[in-house]
Amino acid sequence: MRSETLDFEIDEHQIEAYRRDGFTTLPRLADDPEVAWLRGVYDKLFADYAVPRTADYRDIAGRDDADGPAKLPQIIKPEKYAPELLESAHFARCRTIASTFLNIPEDELDFYGHAILKPPRYGAPTPWHQDEAYMDPKWKWRGLSIWTPLDGATVESGCLQYIPGGHLHPVLPHHHIDHDDRIEGLMTDEVDDSDAVACPLEAGAAVIHDFRAPHYAGPNQTDQPRRAYVLVFMGRPAEVVDPEPRPWLKTA
Repeated sequence: MRSETLDFEIDEHQIEAYRRDGFTTLPRLADDPEVAWLRGVYDKLFADYAVPRTADYRDIAGRDDADGPAKLPQIIKPEKYAPELLESAHFARCRTIASTFLNIPEDELDFYGHAILKPPRYGAPTPWHQDEAYMDPKWKWRGLSIWTPLDGATVESGCLQYIPGGHLHPVLPHHHIDHDDRIEGLMTDEVDDSDAVACPLEAGAAVIHDFRAPHYAGPNQTDQPRRAYVLVFMGRPAEVVDPEPRPWLKTA
């Protein structure tokens, strides 16, 4: 589905905030019909492909061998199963935004998606972490994530929270959630969250953040799901001569 009814402009204040703080909120990127369409695609993905122990479905906060419902279910690269996502006006807008913020031509950007679900009244917080902590330190990436909720995201339902300026420092020490290597999700204990800034958003709006921006999302304490569709964009990586150790990664 394509919709051309929504128009927006990126201003210098947003780019300045992103460079200074490592994140910035954006106005609505998807109008009501687009949000409804994205929800339909999203819900079908979870109905058809949320199968434990399959390649692109993860419970990022739970163990594969654990009983009970997933604590923080995700589908990685949902565009593999719903290629129509890449034909949407929302994807086109996000790619243009990423190109502008990264100053990289659109046709040189690599990308992938995440579909992240926080079920109502159940599940785990997304602990403080940096996206780059998941990446092989042998490569230096320039990239960002564009996080769009398909439901209103509040502090109570698990909107994203950030530490302003945290992206200007090295990757913090991380470990697997609960210090359990059987859990894929990472977290850091090195964040002072007294300076955290919450970013509540209406459905279809977005927040954009740098790979090194420390961020967190609380559990969903409401009666409604908190569905988020994330697009990750990056330029070509540069090889690092003397990579820093990241002992929490099997590849490091």
